Amino acid sequence: MKQEKPTNQILDFVEALLDENHTLGFRMKGYSMYPTLKEGDLGRVIKCSADELNVADLIVFKLNDKLVAHRLIDIVHQNNQQVFVAKGDHNPHKDPPFTANELVGKISSIQRKKRIIKTDSLYMKFHSFNSRHFSKILIPLYSFLIRFKSLSNRLFTGFRSLKKNIAIVSENSEKLLFLNAILSVFQGVLPFVIILCIKSLIDQLTVTTAYNAHQHIVFVALLIATALVFLLSAVLGEISAFYLEKMSQSLTRTISQKLHSKHAELDLSNYENPDKQDKIHRAVQEASYRPLKILNELLMGLKSVAAAIFLVGIFMSIRWYLVLVLFLAVVPGIFVRLKFSKELYKLKEIQSTKEREMYYYNRILTGFPFAKELKLFGFFHFFRNLFSDTQQTLFEQKIKHRKAELKMGLYAQFFAVSMIFLSLGYVTFLKINDEITIGTVVLFFFAFQRGYSVLNDFFRSITQIIEDQTFLNDFIRFLNIPSQVKVNRLTSTPFSLKKEIRFENVHFKYESSKREALKSINLTIPAGKTVAFVGANGSGKTTLIKLLCGFYQPDSGKILFDDIDSTALGQAAVCENITAVFQDFALYNITAIENIWLGSTKSAFKRDQAQKAAEAAGIADVIEHLPDGYNTILGNQFKGGEELSIGQWQKIAIARAFYRNTPLILMDEPSSALDAEAEYQIISSLKKLSKDKTAIIISHRLSSVQWADLIYFFHEGELVESGSHKQLIALKGKYYSLFKTATNPKGKAE
Repeated sequence: MKQEKPTNQILDFVEALLDENHTLGFRMKGYSMYPTLKEGDLGRVIKCSADELNVADLIVFKLNDKLVAHRLIDIVHQNNQQVFVAKGDHNPHKDPPFTANELVGKISSIQRKKRIIKTDSLYMKFHSFNSRHFSKILIPLYSFLIRFKSLSNRLFTGFRSLKKNIAIVSENSEKLLFLNAILSVFQGVLPFVIILCIKSLIDQLTVTTAYNAHQHIVFVALLIATALVFLLSAVLGEISAFYLEKMSQSLTRTISQKLHSKHAELDLSNYENPDKQDKIHRAVQEASYRPLKILNELLMGLKSVAAAIFLVGIFMSIRWYLVLVLFLAVVPGIFVRLKFSKELYKLKEIQSTKEREMYYYNRILTGFPFAKELKLFGFFHFFRNLFSDTQQTLFEQKIKHRKAELKMGLYAQFFAVSMIFLSLGYVTFLKINDEITIGTVVLFFFAFQRGYSVLNDFFRSITQIIEDQTFLNDFIRFLNIPSQVKVNRLTSTPFSLKKEIRFENVHFKYESSKREALKSINLTIPAGKTVAFVGANGSGKTTLIKLLCGFYQPDSGKILFDDIDSTALGQAAVCENITAVFQDFALYNITAIENIWLGSTKSAFKRDQAQKAAEAAGIADVIEHLPDGYNTILGNQFKGGEELSIGQWQKIAIARAFYRNTPLILMDEPSSALDAEAEYQIISSLKKLSKDKTAIIISHRLSSVQWADLIYFFHEGELVESGSHKQLIALKGKYYSLFKTATNPKGKAE
């Protein structure tokens, strides 16, 4: 029994309780006393003096800041004091000697599940006798039993996990999976039925004479039966291919839906943390083919099982022990596959980061967003070298793995072929001695060759399932990633923004950073007013918007909408009442009208409203002059698409925000890609749009925020100034300095 490094105070408390004649229970861990004490047993410990101890008692003592329960095997006197020697029943070596000061007590009984076992019972005496007299023999046996139990538990756990995973990935495909399973059973058996038919034909040929009409009829009947079985096998093959394709499409659709749905609910922190990105990368990569592969392997395994059962019957009719030779031939290959499937997973885990790097470099070399700079600055060779070096590193690691697998695989195949031909030689010997017919020899040749293939397929399926299950677990873990954002879908509290939004002592830092992005933020955004967040890059403005949208939760503090905590409302309710334009707005290669409708796809499309939004954003004239007007595909990803300038794309994003009618408007650098005239138009439209609504604007262009009712100035994650434009100018603080620097042609504050 071991306990993970308890403090001295805990040990002192334990001894104090025992000194007061209390009986304490200690939960056993580990296998050092197996099978006398098993993991999970509850040992009842009583206080005792050194004089009360006897050899073979189960005692508890302190060893290296741990409590250990072992058997006392000797009491000796050294330097005028008693020294105790103990040893675990399953340990080959003795514990270091200890004195009475380290003695805690002795075990009086143990509770194993609901059963109470006293230390003076026959069960305990039996194990005590064995440990003292037969430990050298029993320890290896117990080690084997522990390993076997551990393996059995892993297999059982793995089977339950596999069953659960299959249920998840085959959702909506259960009937197709069952139908394919039935077809696989028939496909597994039919090849051996054909072999039996051929064997019967050959035997019939050896006895058929030219003048025996009955023999001719039997032979023709066998020939027709063989042809029908051949036809049935071919027909089943075609039907199976059809239903496998149906299952494949159904499964792919289900996996895609699960993958997309999970991405939709993932917290942003998962995309900004390299370790989490590695896990997401593996999950997405494996989801593309592992679920279908594991079901195909299961069907292959089922097919092989059906074939193997039929095969055993055939071998029993020849010589029963030959089936053992067949099984023995495939055993080395099983160990090779199991060994290298584990190593392959470890390799893939190690390579996740490098693979993402390689994909990123490939995207730079092939993606349109990078094409202009790639050609202008001529850094094609730089990224190609990075891609090639990374690719070479990954390939070398994979080839090294494959070389080791190939070497051991060749040994396994050599052993298998040797066993096969020894068996063939033995069967030939039986025929020479007329112990079997020529048809039986042919049957054995076909059956052994086919049987080796079947068993090889079966065990390959098993090892592949184990490998696929390991990788599939990455996808299942991805689906089970918990959301840190609390979404209260059961709340009866409606969203309200009639009074204010209030930040109370909000602190926040990103997972991948040690620096606080926001520190002690206390501010109020009055309902129906326009508020501006101003400050240098990295001052915390955009982070504040992310928290307001519920993309992240504060590390401490609260965000309140009309005195209701945002976590009580839930992220979905908050987002439904916000419209926004982010500085890193996305470009969607769909039609112009669909781009605008994205602002509110949950409601019925209103073309008039979309056109008004486009006019307010100053993009209506551009859209109307496109080849198909509002039905023109934007971007150059697809045929017939029309590319826009970055400023025009930003206006599309603004039109999308204008289309959505919500009480709260967020504008994060809404005019960053616009010229002065377009900026003025957007600001004018925003003023009209924000009438009777709450608006928050983030901008480096102070000309864009002067009209705001309230301005908050941020510096290094802290709120340092607040007030209207006139008040902040009069204050002559940081806002004043920034404003004068922006408006003074000489770039200096006056």
